[in-house]
Amino acid sequence: MQQKRGLGRGIESLIPPPVVKEATSKEGTYRTVPIDSVHPNRLQPRTVFDEEKLKELADSIREQGVIHPLAVTQPSEGRYELITGERRLRASKIAGLEEVPVIVRKADDEGLLALSIVENIQREDLNPIEEARAFQELMDQFNHSQEDIAKKLGRSRTAVTNTLRLLQLPRVVQEDVACGRYSAGHARTILAVDGLHEQLKLRERIIREMPTVRDVEKMVQKAKSGAKRGGRRRIKLDPQATELLENMKQALGTKVSIQPKGSGGKLVIEYYSARDLDRIYKRITG
Repeated sequence: MQQKRGLGRGIESLIPPPVVKEATSKEGTYRTVPIDSVHPNRLQPRTVFDEEKLKELADSIREQGVIHPLAVTQPSEGRYELITGERRLRASKIAGLEEVPVIVRKADDEGLLALSIVENIQREDLNPIEEARAFQELMDQFNHSQEDIAKKLGRSRTAVTNTLRLLQLPRVVQEDVACGRYSAGHARTILAVDGLHEQLKLRERIIREMPTVRDVEKMVQKAKSGAKRGGRRRIKLDPQATELLENMKQALGTKVSIQPKGSGGKLVIEYYSARDLDRIYKRITG
C-alpha cells in the first residue's frame, strides 16, 4: 500500500528556512552583521585592489550572496575588524548589501593579529612590495625572525630575505614593481648597482629595452667586471665560524656576514628599515 505524503513537506519546500543570525563552531561564532559595522584590518598588507575584478566579484555576490563568511575580530560591541576578506567586503558594498556573514574569532592576544597578516599573504594575490611590507610588519610588530616567517608560510628563508630586500630599493622602483611594470627579479638586479643615480639609470634602461632578468644581470656583471678585476678572493670560513654565522642569522632574523682580515675582521649585519634596525638592536641588547 502506498503511504500518503504529509502536507508539511510540500509547504516547507515553498517557504525558505529562516536565516540563521548566529551559530557557533570550532572556527568561531557565525553571525550576520550590518556591513557598516565591519572595518578594514589596520594590518592589511594589500594596498592595491583591481577595480574591474572587484566589479566582477560584486556581480557574483548580487547573484549568489557572500558564500564564504568574512573572518573578523570584535574589539568592541557592535564593531568588527577584518582578519581576512577585504575584497569580499568592498565588493559587497558595491553590490549594495546591507548585511554580510562573518565568523567572529577571539582576539585576546597579538598572535591573532599576526595570523591576520599571514592569512592575507597566503590567500590574497599580493604584489611583491605588499608582501615585503607584510613580512616587515611581522618582524616589527611581532618580533618574528625571517626564519619564523619562512616556517609559517612554507617558504625558504632565502625567499623571505630576497623579498625583504625589495624594501631597500628607491621608492620609484618599488612603485614600478607594485604596478607590474617589471618583475621583482628585475628590481633585485638594480640593488646590485651602487649609488642612486646608477640605479635609476639602470631602471630607465629596463623600462626602455625590457630585457630578461638574466640579461640585466649580465649588464651589471659586465659593468662591474673591470672595477672588480684583480680584487681579493672570497675567503672560505672554517667550520666553527660557519656555525657561528648561521646561529647569528637565526638569532637576529636577518642576513649576517663575516669578513676575516688577519686575526680579526668585520661582522656585517644587514637591516631593511629603521624599524628593522631597532628590532635587531633590541635583540642584541636584550
